[in-house]
Amino acid sequence: MIICNYCQAQQLDGTIFCTVCGASLIHTQPQRQTTASLNRAASEAAQLVEDEATVLPAPAIATTGPAIVLVVLSSGRRIELPAAPELIIGRKDQQRGFFPDVDFSLDGGYDAGVSRRHARIVRFDNGYMLEDLGSSNGTFLNRQRVPPGQPVQLQHGDEVQFGMLLARFEVSS
Repeated sequence: MIICNYCQAQQLDGTIFCTVCGASLIHTQPQRQTTASLNRAASEAAQLVEDEATVLPAPAIATTGPAIVLVVLSSGRRIELPAAPELIIGRKDQQRGFFPDVDFSLDGGYDAGVSRRHARIVRFDNGYMLEDLGSSNGTFLNRQRVPPGQPVQLQHGDEVQFGMLLARFEVSS
């Protein structure tokens, strides 16, 4: 074992830098250890682990229900959607100050014909509904056009097309 000259931390033989303080250990000589000193070091390490466990609380688990995700099929990008009663889907317009909940600007939404206010996903008791908001290039659910203003039910694994941009709707519990 090597003892760091700066912080007195014990290091394994052959260690170049102290894992505690980062000091160089090249000129440090290994020290002989006895069974008693090794047992003392082990009990000190156990105490440190125990102290850390009491200091760090466990993270809280969110219980907001199932998570929903839109997967853009052209890029594989997964867009995790916030738990909200209604989500507007489209592309942002900074000049007009419009920022939809799901912004397809990064996915080529403009070139794919995604409107600024293209569609919305609405949460209801038993699941989710998709509604086209009068978009210029239409919204399609499993290759069937969604009539504007007429919500249709979304299921896990459904393919949704916004203009020419294709995405998959996923629900995870």
